[in-house]
Amino acid sequence: MNRKIPFLALILWLTATVFSAIAQQKSDTIYTFRFVSKNDMFYVPWSGNSEELDRLFRFVDIHKSEILEGKISVYVCGYCNSLESRKENLKTAAIRSNRVKSELIIKKDLTEECFVTHNYVTKGDFVTVRMEVPVVKQETVVEEEHSDLEDNQNMEKPVLVETEDEITEPKISEQKDAEPVQNLESAETPLEPEMRRWMAGLNVGIPFFWGDMLSMSADKAYVGFAAGIQGGYRISEFFAVSLSLDYAKGKLGARSYAQDYLLAPDGMTWYVPQQQTMSRYADLYSDVSLFNLGLSLDVNVNRLFSKSALKHRFTVWISPAVYGQFFSSDIHAKADDSLYSDGSTSPSKISFGLGGALTMRYRINNSLDLQLKNSGIWMTDNNFDGIRTPFGKTKHNAMWLPQIGIIWNIK
Repeated sequence: MNRKIPFLALILWLTATVFSAIAQQKSDTIYTFRFVSKNDMFYVPWSGNSEELDRLFRFVDIHKSEILEGKISVYVCGYCNSLESRKENLKTAAIRSNRVKSELIIKKDLTEECFVTHNYVTKGDFVTVRMEVPVVKQETVVEEEHSDLEDNQNMEKPVLVETEDEITEPKISEQKDAEPVQNLESAETPLEPEMRRWMAGLNVGIPFFWGDMLSMSADKAYVGFAAGIQGGYRISEFFAVSLSLDYAKGKLGARSYAQDYLLAPDGMTWYVPQQQTMSRYADLYSDVSLFNLGLSLDVNVNRLFSKSALKHRFTVWISPAVYGQFFSSDIHAKADDSLYSDGSTSPSKISFGLGGALTMRYRINNSLDLQLKNSGIWMTDNNFDGIRTPFGKTKHNAMWLPQIGIIWNIK
């Protein structure tokens, strides 16, 4: 028996095995999403992410049934090395991966079971999404025609017929601490969206005044109203500067120990009756209006305890401030709301205040914050409520202004 026969059979077997393996090759489709250094927010319009996401959505639309059936797995890999520790980098990479997956779950109805997720501490700030799509190939047709084996004559060589191969992209290695797919650092990285940004806001609240009369008077609590605007500039993660303008209006009544104090129409306080018209504090109220202009330095308290505080949704700010104040006040009789004062005692045209605000903010999204702002102000105008005292040296004038508002973060 000729030795060529087993050798040729071995060649045919190896050829069939190789082409069978080739027929099982898969094509990788890769999508890359860039992230801002030290930040886990997924900014879709930034750095080409919108176009890449549209391209991914189109692919998912075509292969959605196969993905949901588990025939095609979605490999999501998060990368981060811009933070100080390995733990922080892995945590940020995981959050980034989840944000990209959320786009597919919410907008394309995929499920968590569709994904295979890996996160790495490596060079770059990005997330890749990769899917392996089987490349369909026809089986190799091998035709063998043998002559009489005993005569060892005229054995034909196999004819191999192969379809056109699809052009495939190289597969990304998923080894730990792998290099990024692209040199993402070559792209220009803008300032972080949560830093060095202009801000504008609207606030509403209720003012409370303390002077010779006060809002929380002995007989009732007078509820006023306030509305204002504010603008600011975030200098860094730690500091910002703000300018605010508020209009406030409220009524003030007598303190419990001062109800029997006497007030003359010229606004002077007396403690014993005089030979002129007078009314008890208890029978009067002061109607106060205020324009309050404030300039503050805002300090992010979260930054004292965390180097990545800006990614927190809930933040606390302390804002020491100086104020310019413009008061207008009149005294009225409680019985019929008639004007009692003759205007002899009026607030200064402009006065000043010192104080600040404690503000708590909750970030709805990258553009909007809700805030609860509490401002406390010591006021220098001792006649802001339209009342004078004999000595005029006691300056216990203050204001508390709690407000709720909304902040727009403007790039």
